Amino acid sequence: MMNEIIKINNVSKSFGSFKLKNISLEINEKEIVAFLGPNGAGKTTTIKLIMNALKKDKGEIDFMGSPIKQNDVNYRKHIGYMPESGTPYEFLTAREYLEFLIGVYGVEKTKTKEKIGEVLSIFNLKDEKKHIRTYSKGMKQKVLFLGAIIHNPKLLILDEPFNAIEPQTAMLMKNILMEMKDSGSGIIFSSHVLEIVEKLADRVILLNNGEKVGEGKIASIKEKGGLEEFFKELTNAYQVDENTEKIIEVIKS
Repeated sequence: MMNEIIKINNVSKSFGSFKLKNISLEINEKEIVAFLGPNGAGKTTTIKLIMNALKKDKGEIDFMGSPIKQNDVNYRKHIGYMPESGTPYEFLTAREYLEFLIGVYGVEKTKTKEKIGEVLSIFNLKDEKKHIRTYSKGMKQKVLFLGAIIHNPKLLILDEPFNAIEPQTAMLMKNILMEMKDSGSGIIFSSHVLEIVEKLADRVILLNNGEKVGEGKIASIKEKGGLEEFFKELTNAYQVDENTEKIIEVIKS
C-alpha cells in the first residue's frame, strides 16, 4: 500500500464570488495525479491551499501524516512548486536563481552547484549572463521547472507545466517526472491538454465550479471511452459539439 503524502479533508475556501466547497482528496507516494477542470474550477486555489499560500475557511490538510498549521512553512522544504507563470526573481540569471533555491532548501551546495551548468545546458539555458526577465515564456517555464525539482522534493506540484514548452523539452520533462515518481515522489499537475494527462497521469481528479465532481484511474477511464468523454460528462461540456456546429454555420454563411 502506498503512503499518503498529502491528505485534504473537507476543505472549503471562499473569496469574492468563488467558493471551493468541501474538497477531499489524497496524493500518494509513487503516483502522478492530474487536476482537470475548466478555467475557474478551483485547481489553482487547491494548489495554493496545499502550499499554505491561502488560509482555508474550514477542513484539514495533512502532510506526511501531520496537520499543516497556519503560517507553517517548514514542510514546504519537502515540496517543489512550479507556478503557472512568472517568477519573483527575474533580476537573477538562471544559475543565480537555482543557486538561491539550493540555499533555501538546504541542499548540499558543492555537489549540486557543479551540476547546475550541465542541467542548464541540457535545457538550452546556457547563456549565464542573461537575466530571467529577458527570457521568452518557454525559457521561463524551463527555469521554473528546474527550480521545482532541484531539491528532489517528496511532493512536486506543477501548475500548467507544459505551457509554451517545445516538444523535445516536454518529452524530457515527462521522463524526469516518471523517474521521480518511480523514486518515491508524489506529483500533482494541472493541465488543459487531455492528451498529456492521458500519457502522464496515473489518476485524474476533476474539479468544476469549486467542487470535486469526479476522479478515477487513467486505465479505467480509457476502458470507458477515454478522458475526453469523462471530462465532457462530468463538466456538462456536451454543448461543445452544438456550439461547434453554430460556429461553422456562421463562418460558412
